[in-house]
Amino acid sequence: MSEEKVYPRHKGSKISYQTRRRSNMTKRRPLNRYEAEEDSAGVSASAKKLKVDTDDIDVQSEFGYRIINFFAVFSAISEYVKCKTCNSDIQFLESGTRGLGFKITICCPNCPKVFEIPNCPFIRNGYEINRRIVLAMRLLGVGLAGILKFCAFMELPRPMFQTCYTRAVDMISIATKAVRDCSMKKAAQDEKKKSEENGLNTGITVSGDGSWRKRGFSSLFGITSLIGWFTGKIVDIEVKSKYCKACQHWKNKLDTAEYEEWFETHADQCQSNHEGSSGKMEVDAIIEMFRRSENLHGLKYVKYIGDGDSKTFKGILDAKPYENFEVSKKECIDHVQKRMGTRLRNFRKNKKKKNLGGKGKLTMKLIDQLTIYYGLAIRRNSNSLEDMKNDIWATLFHKMSTDENPQHDKCSESWCEWKKAQAAGSLDSFHHKPPLSTEIFEAIKPIYEDLSRDELLNRCLGGYTQNSNESFNSTVWHLAPKAYSSGKKTLQIASDIAVCNFNDGLINVLRIMKVMDMNIGPQSYNFCMEADAARIKRAEHSLTDAAKEARSTIKATRKENEEEFINLEGQLYGAGLAD
Repeated sequence: MSEEKVYPRHKGSKISYQTRRRSNMTKRRPLNRYEAEEDSAGVSASAKKLKVDTDDIDVQSEFGYRIINFFAVFSAISEYVKCKTCNSDIQFLESGTRGLGFKITICCPNCPKVFEIPNCPFIRNGYEINRRIVLAMRLLGVGLAGILKFCAFMELPRPMFQTCYTRAVDMISIATKAVRDCSMKKAAQDEKKKSEENGLNTGITVSGDGSWRKRGFSSLFGITSLIGWFTGKIVDIEVKSKYCKACQHWKNKLDTAEYEEWFETHADQCQSNHEGSSGKMEVDAIIEMFRRSENLHGLKYVKYIGDGDSKTFKGILDAKPYENFEVSKKECIDHVQKRMGTRLRNFRKNKKKKNLGGKGKLTMKLIDQLTIYYGLAIRRNSNSLEDMKNDIWATLFHKMSTDENPQHDKCSESWCEWKKAQAAGSLDSFHHKPPLSTEIFEAIKPIYEDLSRDELLNRCLGGYTQNSNESFNSTVWHLAPKAYSSGKKTLQIASDIAVCNFNDGLINVLRIMKVMDMNIGPQSYNFCMEADAARIKRAEHSLTDAAKEARSTIKATRKENEEEFINLEGQLYGAGLAD
């Protein structure tokens, strides 16, 4: 696709629009397909994923919409236009109005012939603009009420009623599902290829995680995703619902013949696909996705990366999705690290009668440090169980060390300042910080013993995480905000669009538009290319040492300030505090 076709306002091109200023694309030009194929170590996950060929996107350079004052513009035009047949004044009228679509009628009071010009293309029997605004608003997480409000304050006609909106949503649902399926199939094959390159020939490794619309495991809706470890792309997704509006409407007529007749036609359209507690949604969804993996992608999910805070893996083992083959479990090291922080904070909370504040005691700052050190010990030794266990205990003895009794035998010179000073021969000028007291050491030692068990650390080998799943969950809830009520179909559309965007970039939205027979103009194409380029730039910036240090410093400062405020003010909020 030529740049002149995509960017018609480019200097030197034959087509230009005097009323528009072209943004400075030269400084932030997205990578072309040849540049995007170049791979390098350390690039972000987004950069690795967004290597997408756009040759199948047909951009119509002269297609676009403008908002005009109909009566002002065409009243002015009618002053200068005459009928070629009788030289009478021409009238411009609006007819065939349906939502935002209408026809401009050109008529002469003396001639019978009337010309009609639609304000947008037709898709079958409907105006394209009506479908476009529903899709655009769904990308913003806005439904029919939001569309009505937008059009009202923009002095646009009422776009549609509920029936028309429902039909448009149904069309979007079909299109997003089609593009999503293609994206997931390609992701699964890419993951299979990467797995074989890394010596895993029996299947692929996936990370799974669930997310709910409402906290507290009382949600009516939930989503669960499986992401390939090497590609970081979604290979399968399931949306669970405990609620169907139609079923709720008919529940008072369960024993009637009328209900039986209705239910026969409703069974295939029912929005409810889950029975049981909301917490069980993740377990059921993961089991279903494992069972259909061979039919869907022709492969097995042989390793499952879980967070350990649910019985999902036990459910997989009990379900036995593959004959004569057992799935193995890998722990998300971020969640394992979180266990250390939780255990230490619970210990501090349960021992409040003892004075744990001050030097050498278990302060919140020290808990954060020990938690981070524990996580780093696992990450830095993800290929060696013995080294992992050694570094975990090294961090604890390191905090106990004094000038008189240094305990750095297990420490590594890469991070231990005492070891560095020893190597440089400057121990005479080195002084330890206030150490962890022996009393605290003995109290938290059982926690370290439990969280350094071979059984647990073996599952941490490989350094697996669920970061991609957490990122995907946030993408879904941006498209279907938790603050707004919506049904399963809306959540399914949001999930499908999120999969398309997460796997291949925003350019996949143009493929959804293509499936819906919608025209693709330069504005939407340019925006998608710029947005994907900006996503890569943000992701790569977040990997820099400066960005990581800034995030760590901000987080630590925020926690210190919060602890100071609590110590100064005391507890101001809690159950029964005012009694």
